[in-house]
Formats: sequence, C-alpha cells, structure tokens
Amino acid sequence: MKKKIVQTTLATTLAVAMLTACAGGNNGGAGTGGNAGATQPGAVETGNGGEQEIVELDLFVNMSWWPLKDWSGKVPEEITKRTGIKLNIQVAADDKQLPLLIASGDLPDLVYTATDLTRMAHKDVSYSLNELIAEYAPDFEISQERIGVNTMPDGNFYTIRNAFSTEQEWKDNPKALPGANSMSYRQDIMEELGNPELNTLDDLMSILGQVKAKYPDMVPLVWDKEQIGQHLRIHYGLKKSKGFVDIDGAAQYYLKDKNYLDYYLYMNRLYREGYMLAENFTFKDGQQDDQYVLNGQAFAHGSGNADTTNAQLEELGKPFRMTQVAKLLSDKAAIPMGGSGWAGLYITKNNKNPEAALKLLQFMYSEEGQQLGLYGLEGEDWTWNEAEKYPVMNYDFNNTDVQTQMGVVWWGLLASSGVNEALQRFVPDSQMTKWGLAAREALVFNPALGLVSTEPDTEEQTIEAQIENMVKTEEVRIYLAASEEEARAQYTALLEKAESLGLSKLEEWATAKYKEYQKNF
Repeated sequence: MKKKIVQTTLATTLAVAMLTACAGGNNGGAGTGGNAGATQPGAVETGNGGEQEIVELDLFVNMSWWPLKDWSGKVPEEITKRTGIKLNIQVAADDKQLPLLIASGDLPDLVYTATDLTRMAHKDVSYSLNELIAEYAPDFEISQERIGVNTMPDGNFYTIRNAFSTEQEWKDNPKALPGANSMSYRQDIMEELGNPELNTLDDLMSILGQVKAKYPDMVPLVWDKEQIGQHLRIHYGLKKSKGFVDIDGAAQYYLKDKNYLDYYLYMNRLYREGYMLAENFTFKDGQQDDQYVLNGQAFAHGSGNADTTNAQLEELGKPFRMTQVAKLLSDKAAIPMGGSGWAGLYITKNNKNPEAALKLLQFMYSEEGQQLGLYGLEGEDWTWNEAEKYPVMNYDFNNTDVQTQMGVVWWGLLASSGVNEALQRFVPDSQMTKWGLAAREALVFNPALGLVSTEPDTEEQTIEAQIENMVKTEEVRIYLAASEEEARAQYTALLEKAESLGLSKLEEWATAKYKEYQKNF
C-alpha cells in the first residue's frame, strides 16, 4: 500500500459533486456579497480561491467515552475544506441509546459504531455500500478482502470497518506495530539481581522468585485489572475472552486451544508461589496497578508501558525506571489477527444526502483522508520518512489535550486501515517500539474465522453470553487454585459447565458459519 500522499483531483472532484448535490438544498445558496474575498455562511474555501457550499450531516458516535464531542479543530476543518462536508456530532449517552434509535426509526444521517453491527447492516436500516457505489461513485475501489470481511448474509456490505488490514499489507509495512499487550519491570532491581537472562517464560518465573526472596515486601508482578494475564496469553498464542479457534478445520471455542491449560497452570503457579496477588482480581479501578508501580511497590507490571511510566516517574522524582520486555518468550507465541475490523460508519436510510455521505466515506477511506484524519496536516504535523516508510510526528499524538485541540487521530478511525493506525505507534528508539517489532513476528491471520460472531437476539448469542459470564467466575477459580491438580480439575470443570450451557450447539453453528465465510476469501 503506498504511503506517500499523492496529490490527485479527488478534493476537486468532491467539491464539484458536493456543490451540485447541494444546489437548492437546506443550507441555501452561498452567493457572493459585497466582500468578494470572504467565505460566505454555509460555504467553505476550496483552497484554490473558489468556494463550495457545505453539506451538513448528523453523525451519531455510539461510544460514550469518545473524546471528541464536536467537529472542531484544524483537522476536521481541513476535511470539510477538502470534501465540502461538515458533521454535527452526537456522542452516545450509554450503550442502550443506539438500539432504541434503531427500534424507533429515529436514526441520524450517519452512525459510527463497534456494536449492534448486525442491526445496522440491514436493508431497512442502512444503505448498502455496493448499492450506493454503483449509483454515485463507480470509481470508489475497495479491496476484495475488505468486501469479504464486511459482506452480510444477504450478499451486501453496509460499511468498511476500520482497523483491518490484510496479511500482505502488514508485510508491506514493516514499521506498522500491532497493539500487543506489554510488560515492564524495574531496571534497578534487575541489575541488583545481576541482570539474569530473560529469554523464556521459565526465566520470567525464576526472576520473579528471586525478587520475592530478596524483596519480600514487594509484589513481584501486578496486573492491570482489565488485562490480567493478557501479556502471557501472547506468549502462549491465545485469544482472550471471546471467539473461536480453528481445530482441524472446525471453529471451536477459544478455551479449547491446546495451549490454554498450560497458560492457566502458569498463572496458577504465579499465584501459588506468591508472585501475584489474589487482590489483583478485585482492584477498585484501572489505576490501582499503576500506583503499585509508581510507588515502588511492584517489580513487574502486566500491561506496563515503560515509556509512559518513566515519564511519570521522572515527574514524581522517583529514583528508578522501568524497562520493557521486548522479546517473545516462547516458541508458542502468536497474536491472532483473525478480526474483521473494529467499528464501521453506516449511512442510514434517514440520510438526507446519501451521495454526499458516500463521498465523505470515499475520502476518509483514501490514503489522503486516512493520513489527514489519523496524523494531521502533512508537512505541518508530520512528514513521511520515505526511506523507512513511516510518518514522523511533529507533536505528541498520544496527548489527549492535543488530540482534542487539533481534532486529530479519532476522526481518522472512521475508515482507516489497520496498518495506517499501527504506523503511528512506530517511534524510533522507544521501548514500546522494540516490543512492537518483536510482536510483529507473532502475527497470525485468519479473517474468515474473525467473521464468526453471534448476532443479536439469537439463541447462539444467548449461549455465548451465558458461557462468557460463567467463565468470568470460574476462570478465577483456576488462577487461585491451591494446587496444580486442583487447577487442572477446575479447567476441566469449566469446559464441562460450558457444555452444559450449549457449547456443542454453539460450535456447530460457528463451524457452519466459518466454512461459509471461507468462500469470501
């Protein structure tokens, strides 16, 4: 995928299309007043001295935590300048709002969501993109892989979910770093232990034991409450919490992966040896683990980002620093990339200008649009390193205040690819970059399997939800078992309880879907 922005006539084409579509529309004519050089209300400068009328569309963002509450900042303004489209933003109050809007038929022009995808991808709710492209934008080219992962049972696709890239695209972009869960540790204590080797999971277990012996008042390993064990799952090649794995060509529940028992036994040993706390499972919030680290009470930090933590430690005047685990610790390591993307932009049947909405999507899907939305203005906010193929940022793109002021990063997610998002993570010489480069070697792709997902209001979703709720409780029994024998028994009991809740029926359905989706590739 070509990463250098090539100036084309796309912006001009969009300007003409929007001007034509909006003639006599709700905003009225732009006209020219006594001051010929000024931009008129309802119009925007095109960048070549002309003006185009603005099309205003209403966008519902179905994520209550979404940080950008309006269409402001230089990046949204530039998107409007290049497309002639301005968005009026409504951020969801909670996860119940969108289902109510769908049921009532009161949807706005556009919906961006990572949930209720099946409900949105219905011919009575949203326009199919294949229908709109055929009518309004036959030059809008979408890869067959992306069409495949977004095609619904009715044969249509209603969105292009972001965060998806093909295996070849990842190979073509060696600086694209996956968002792999990380681990960090106290460098000073590691040196006091004589810098023991850390190349395997056995090495990690040994080091934690040395820490406990030499520093009995210190917690050897503390986890982010919401990510307990996740870094270790990578080293065992496992999925977390949901989904299916391919076992002899069938879609089987993720807990049946042959490596899951070994992972559970490793975690159980960490607990039995006193290397992690039982209280970790009941931390009051996602910051309690950070406090253990910042206060010097923990040696290793599951999900720890050494770059971020060290900046905090410096600000606090602490005399120690963290180092990232920057290598894979097992030949079983794998990061399943079977996903079909994250969230999608839907053009609803209530849309007052579907042609304009499609043109916006086409722009945001283009390399120009993705890079503008994700990175900012080229030459001002970032430059392209042609030799190594990654964007060099001229600002702290992780700073939420900067993101809000500029309106950057988040609007790029409306239609961005996985690799364009991942390229932002490459920061030369940073510790997280070293870990990301190592994690790249563990990527495993199976997009057809990632498409296997239960649908709302179905028996399969009910079964899956019941199993998920059961696992949340029973999994802790494995972690906190008093012996390895008991941990093994608890794992067997967990699978038996899953069977009693209908697991075999769920897997039968999943396998049929898996084989069906494989035809898309």
